[in-house]
Amino acid sequence: MSFEPMLFGAEEEIAEPRPRQRVWRTAWLEAIALFLLAFALYALTDILGVLSTRPASTSGRMGIAVLPALLWLFLSYRAERRTRQPRPHLVAVLVLGALVASGVALPLEEHLFQPERWLPSLDFFGRLLGYATTVGFTAEFLKYLVLRHAIWPQHIGQRLDGIAYGLAVAVGFATVLSLRYALLTEATLAATALRVASITLPHLAGSVIVGFFLAELWIGRTAILWLPAGLILAALISGAHYAFRAIAIVGSPGVGSTGSSPLLGLLLAAGFAAATFALFAFIITSADARAALALSRRLP
Repeated sequence: MSFEPMLFGAEEEIAEPRPRQRVWRTAWLEAIALFLLAFALYALTDILGVLSTRPASTSGRMGIAVLPALLWLFLSYRAERRTRQPRPHLVAVLVLGALVASGVALPLEEHLFQPERWLPSLDFFGRLLGYATTVGFTAEFLKYLVLRHAIWPQHIGQRLDGIAYGLAVAVGFATVLSLRYALLTEATLAATALRVASITLPHLAGSVIVGFFLAELWIGRTAILWLPAGLILAALISGAHYAFRAIAIVGSPGVGSTGSSPLLGLLLAAGFAAATFALFAFIITSADARAALALSRRLP
């Protein structure tokens, strides 16, 4: 038995994966759809002037806030239910992600961490580490707890299972944060869409990391320190997004936009998600190929 990650360690025999829904296609579709919607609303409002720059209704803002969850249900979950062996409890994982965000993450952020009071005054690395060690690590650890106690290890048969469940918990978690913004901020539809995308896409990226590391802990039989390393990496990615976003967007969210450079903030969030998706798709493909090669060598 190897105690190294499959990608870097010795080849190891694992059971043949069960035929399940492939994750990356629908994940990319959801991310692209969210990006295009935010960009379209921004262009219609701030560039073309077709849509009003007055605050949108609460119902309109809430509709934008729940759009990532609706996209997930229409694309990922519907495709999952059409497979011969759909992954169980995906909706439950999404709901649990929403519950821990509402019941734990938001109260900690609002009453204990209060990042908006002290993080903006720090330099780049101070913002990165400050956000990563408070809000970022809390979010990723809570999502890990949901996955650990809801689906691990009984529903982890392949590495993509960790990704699928990680994306589900991220959508639930981010939806609560988006709803808070929609309810508490009198923004336009464009500003709401930009903010929802900036919340959701980095959470998807962080949960891909947590889901992969958690799946690898079971499939690759890695050392126990493997998982804390994954949580720290996901938290640092979250902190890096916050720090870069502070540079990309000058000012605070307002009625007409999410800042003086809202498009840069959207591109930044999309870039973090795209880079993470591409990197971990490559890692998983490489690890699965090594596992398949090891299995074929052992067969008579």
